[in-house]
Amino acid sequence: MKPHHSSPSIPFELFSNTVAAMGSPARRQWPLILTSAFLAVSLIAPPASAQTNCTDHMFSGGRVYAACNALGELGASVHWTHHAANGTADIAFRVPAGTAGWAAWAINPSAVGMLGANTVFAYHEPATGSVRVLTAVVDNYAPVLADGNLTFPVHGRGAEYVDGVYDVHATVSLPGNSTRQNIVWQVGSSSADGLPESHQAFGDNIMSSRSWDFSSSDAAVADVPAPRDSVYSTLLRPKNIHGVLNAVSWGVLLPLGVVLARYMRVFPSLDPAWFYLHVACQCSGYVIGVAGWIVGLTLGSKAKGALRYPGHRNIGTALFVLSTLQASALLIRPKKTVKVRFYWNLYHWSVGYTVVVMGVFNVFNGIGILQPDPKYKHTYIGVVLVLAMVAFVLEVLTLTVRFKKNRR
Repeated sequence: MKPHHSSPSIPFELFSNTVAAMGSPARRQWPLILTSAFLAVSLIAPPASAQTNCTDHMFSGGRVYAACNALGELGASVHWTHHAANGTADIAFRVPAGTAGWAAWAINPSAVGMLGANTVFAYHEPATGSVRVLTAVVDNYAPVLADGNLTFPVHGRGAEYVDGVYDVHATVSLPGNSTRQNIVWQVGSSSADGLPESHQAFGDNIMSSRSWDFSSSDAAVADVPAPRDSVYSTLLRPKNIHGVLNAVSWGVLLPLGVVLARYMRVFPSLDPAWFYLHVACQCSGYVIGVAGWIVGLTLGSKAKGALRYPGHRNIGTALFVLSTLQASALLIRPKKTVKVRFYWNLYHWSVGYTVVVMGVFNVFNGIGILQPDPKYKHTYIGVVLVLAMVAFVLEVLTLTVRFKKNRR
């Protein structure tokens, strides 16, 4: 029987990214096409340690494994011995990671998704600095992991950290007495208080999965069905869908609509084209933004504790309310000849600029929470800078035009 280790719950979005990426193949959907101009994903080259001969390693405690295979992703290697007589397997994963990090591997006996993944997880205990090993079944989407039993027997487990490499090992009864299993391995970093955080959502971190045959010395590796490339698999994660929708809507389309309305209307030849372009940007931005806001509320309802991010959520709700009022105000827009039109314009402009400023701020806030590949943040900064420079040039140009009109 597996020894029981009591431990407090620790944050665990750890495997949600990778194991979810093992799900059904990504489908081309319009959000992906809409955002392809703003996003690019670079695959991380496997560390040099992945190329070393896995048979060279000597394990502690006299452990010896009958077979091993160097894995391409995350510089990992898997070592195993299958005991056909009793249907068990000795399994060890060696994964390079920083001292302020964690490593884990899992078997999912029922599916190729997140739910049902049986995880063996190792990290450095914040209080003592020693390596701690936990086991848990991922049975819901709440970001919490508590030490517990797996759905199949675990006869022994352990972990150690030597020379920058985690060695996470266990002896398990293979589910269904089948030697072919879906496996996944992962590494990530820890927060300032030493508790594990989510791993990266690009490159090797979303490709580290296999269908593995523990009865063969060659493992008969076959890739688990996965999205065709890291762009699709990254975007299909709910948090990334939320981020992309809101970055495109509140962070790009609405500011673009304001720029078009403010500067195109100065030129009589562009009337009423500027108005239709303005309405198109604002309406499409509103619809996409509301969709992103709903996805965010859904994510928040599944989160616990500090992962709810109340500030980010409250700003998002305020954006929804203000933009809804802004859209509703179009239905009661008075004619230009009516005196009250001045006050309507004042309201429309003030609310519009408030939404733009809050929207861009909350997009950066969301990027800080999601912690994606830095290229995503740099891309969005580039888009904002381009809009700002275009607005500056047009501001100078329109001021010149208005000055000449006033002189005449």
